[in-house]
Amino acid sequence: MQSLNMKSVYFVLMLLLSLFLLAGHGQALADDDADEVLNLLTGADEQIVTTSRSPRPISKIAENVTVITRKQIEELHVHTVPELLQTIPGIQFSNSGRTPGQAGSFSLQGAEVFHLLVMIDGISQSTMGLNWSDLGIIPVYQIERVEIIKGAASAAWGQALGGVINIITKSPEPDRPFSGSAFSSIGSAFTTDQHAEFSGTVDRFGYYLAGGILHSDGLLSNNDINQNTVFGKFAYQLPAGGNLTLTLDNNNTRRGLEEVPPPDDWRDRDSTRRSQANLHFEYPLAEKLTLELLTFYTFHKQETTWGMMTSPLLVSHPLAKETDWGARGKLVWGDSRFNATGGFEYEHDQFWQREPVNAIPDQQIDKNINRYGVFANGTLSSGPLTILPGIRYDKVDADHNEVSWNLGVTWRFTDKTVLRAYAANGYSRMAPIMKNTPTQKGWTVQTGIETGDIPYVWFKGTLFYNDTWNLLQAFSSEPLYTASQVRQGVEIEGRTVPLYGFSLSAGYTLTDLRDKETRDRVTGVPGDLLKLAVRYDNPAWGCHAILTGNYVWWNNGDPFSNAVDRTFLWDLHLTQHLQPGADLSPELFLNIYNLGNNAQYSDRHYPNAGRWLEGGVRFTF
Repeated sequence: MQSLNMKSVYFVLMLLLSLFLLAGHGQALADDDADEVLNLLTGADEQIVTTSRSPRPISKIAENVTVITRKQIEELHVHTVPELLQTIPGIQFSNSGRTPGQAGSFSLQGAEVFHLLVMIDGISQSTMGLNWSDLGIIPVYQIERVEIIKGAASAAWGQALGGVINIITKSPEPDRPFSGSAFSSIGSAFTTDQHAEFSGTVDRFGYYLAGGILHSDGLLSNNDINQNTVFGKFAYQLPAGGNLTLTLDNNNTRRGLEEVPPPDDWRDRDSTRRSQANLHFEYPLAEKLTLELLTFYTFHKQETTWGMMTSPLLVSHPLAKETDWGARGKLVWGDSRFNATGGFEYEHDQFWQREPVNAIPDQQIDKNINRYGVFANGTLSSGPLTILPGIRYDKVDADHNEVSWNLGVTWRFTDKTVLRAYAANGYSRMAPIMKNTPTQKGWTVQTGIETGDIPYVWFKGTLFYNDTWNLLQAFSSEPLYTASQVRQGVEIEGRTVPLYGFSLSAGYTLTDLRDKETRDRVTGVPGDLLKLAVRYDNPAWGCHAILTGNYVWWNNGDPFSNAVDRTFLWDLHLTQHLQPGADLSPELFLNIYNLGNNAQYSDRHYPNAGRWLEGGVRFTF
């Protein structure tokens, strides 16, 4: 790998110095505070994640996993998923810092968006037809947590060559018949967000209802948005045990995408509708045996208009509709020490696309895709050692068969130190609707450590190596050009316990991506990526503050894009409870985005917005 640039070295050294300086002054902290921040606990309090098909304690996860909790989401007061993920180590959006709710391409440790599987409650949001997910239409208010797997995960989830982002939505409040919250904000360019939630459980019936409106005149020209969302989850506890849950979700979004003046001269807008429904059945067949069944239906419609600023005529007007439905079932046996999960999946996708302006033959598409899958994985623990095997078979249409596997090992070195090793292969279909597109394949190897044994500091380090091939380089020429690439690097994360209310967290990712044959470095992929956050909490005064920073080196060799990097974008999030300690205390907040009014973008056609402000209130009852 190439040596780090001097700014990267400086920031990493300052990060490590700050962590250990804070650790040296941590004696005033209680052990309970330290445990909460270190987040590597034992026994019943240990965090459970669902990165495989069966829930596991975080100490028995071999992959490099990041979990975003509901508390972390609410502290930031952001609007949609891209704003949230932009704070996570290893993730970088190519057009971040624009109007909330905008579509955007992103990468995870250098893996591009087409290799990443995005799910909501285990249901793919990455369309089978195009294998791309629009995260800008997913609001954060309905999210309970987000689990991010960094690296191939096809053995559990199918089409996941580069990683998985699993969004888990909120469930009905189990202990109260009625509860809820209301949120209202207003900011620059008349950027407003209004949403409300209602939840509770009466006897065996639970409900969660939410809806919201996100609007902005646009922080940049032709970058406005109008987004309406409605979400509902209804749960019924069966008399003989088990649960039946119905989830309904609908989103309508209209937005301006960009406006580029002459000589480039283009302007485009889009309209997106996405509706989704699923029915989940869970039933205990025996003491350690559970049956789960799920059926789902998704409808996605998108219309985009491409034109010029200097002419009313349209250059392109693609229309696309996609219907996706299917079912899955699984049996889960065992406990956190010994368990096995086996199941099946069926998914049918119907994709329709037209281009009425140019009538390009390759864009007149009407195709059906079927995918069948069976999978099995498990957990085998003996003392401090845990072995995590998994295997899966997928049949996509009549001519594509994929076998995926993974093998993970964790070693509980101490109560607060875990060593991890993970190997897996994976696959991704770049665009199954297109003819003659090969399946992209690869494998990954990771090894790392997560520890809370350094006094008052949590630390995680991961080395990763990925070998991928059949990567598409051209889409319209014949034959299709493919490439093989090697992606390797290191990711380190650190977090301190609070000192007089202040704490520091940071994550640094170094990614070296090269063509496997020429050994030339691939440009346009973040080489250095640094995430910083400084937090302040004062419960007695009811105030909370987070300062987040994002630094990136794009390694962009395209002079046409004129990328701007090696700068920090700082966002400040301030919160004040008017009646600290009271159950019904209103919560006022102020967000200042791009505090230093800096530029940071990978392409000059998609610049980020300058400094802008937003304020609002959340009321919880």
